[in-house]
Amino acid sequence: ILNNYGSENKDYITHDYLLKLLKKPFQAIPELIKYTYFNDEHPENQNIKITNKKQPYIKIRKNDKWELVDRKDTINDLIDQKHSELNDSDLYSIIDNKLNHDEVSRIERFNEKYMNDDKDFVSQLYKDTELVIINNS
Repeated sequence: ILNNYGSENKDYITHDYLLKLLKKPFQAIPELIKYTYFNDEHPENQNIKITNKKQPYIKIRKNDKWELVDRKDTINDLIDQKHSELNDSDLYSIIDNKLNHDEVSRIERFNEKYMNDDKDFVSQLYKDTELVIINNS
C-alpha cells in the first residue's frame, strides 16, 4: 500500500541520519529525497516518479491514485520540504554539540546560498534532485 504524496512515513528518519547528511550539506537534500522516497525498506513511500523525462510532468500518488502534476513546481516544493526538515529547530539545537566548526560553517554557507536564491546553486540542486527521481523511478 502506497502512501499519498505528502503523507510519507518518516518515522525511520532519525536525527543521527540527518546530522550525517548535514556533514555534506550540498548533497543532503537529494540524498534525503532518495532515502525518503526510494528506500527499498520503505516501499510505502515510493509515491513519486518521472516516467518520461521529456515531458514537463511528474507522477505523484494523490487520493490513492497516480496523477500527473507540474514537474518543476513539484520538484521545487519537494526541495523546500527537505530543506525545512534539515533545518528543523530540534535538529538545530544539537548541531553545535555534534558537528565541528567546519561542518557548521558549510551548513551556514549552504543555507545562505539557499535562502538568497543563488542562481547556480538552486539550478544545480534542482538538477541533482531531478536526477535522483529519474534514476529511481
